[in-house]
Amino acid sequence: MLEKEIKILEIDKEKLIKTLENLGAKRTFEGVVHDVYYDFPDDDAHKMEANNRLFRLRRKGEEHIYTIKRKRKKIKKEEKINAKDEHETPITNIESFAKVLEKYGMEKTREKKKHRVSYAFDSMEFDIDSYEWIPDFLEIEGPDGKTIQQWVEKVWLKGYEQLLWGSRKLFKHYDIPYIYYD
Repeated sequence: MLEKEIKILEIDKEKLIKTLENLGAKRTFEGVVHDVYYDFPDDDAHKMEANNRLFRLRRKGEEHIYTIKRKRKKIKKEEKINAKDEHETPITNIESFAKVLEKYGMEKTREKKKHRVSYAFDSMEFDIDSYEWIPDFLEIEGPDGKTIQQWVEKVWLKGYEQLLWGSRKLFKHYDIPYIYYD
């Protein structure tokens, strides 16, 4: 699947939730999301990050998922959105899966936890994320940049700062340390 999204910073969470619900969006999730990222150590030829990819294990409520993503820089530039190929697969036991990754040479590189409230409406997904020390923000995902921007207007967020970054740059933006492992 091709994921296309933007982040909108420093939103009023309660006001946005009310707006989404008034527009007919349905709540699809509320809870803690715990992400742990893995990569191969030191070998750039195989390193996921050096090849514009990432490998993540996610605990989303009671659901366990592994995800592989690949950045799509051309689409990002053309549509002014964050674009990635994304493959997600549910797994039954995240700890066992992590041990398999480590057995094949991958190492835990970073980790983060957030509280998320998610809504969906037609082809759109709205994730309101809260990290400790970072103001609430919205990730809005849709079929293309134009549709995403139309929804930015519908939810009254046109004047807000928009980012095409991942979480590491978001943390850096707020001068918050990101949890890395050596």
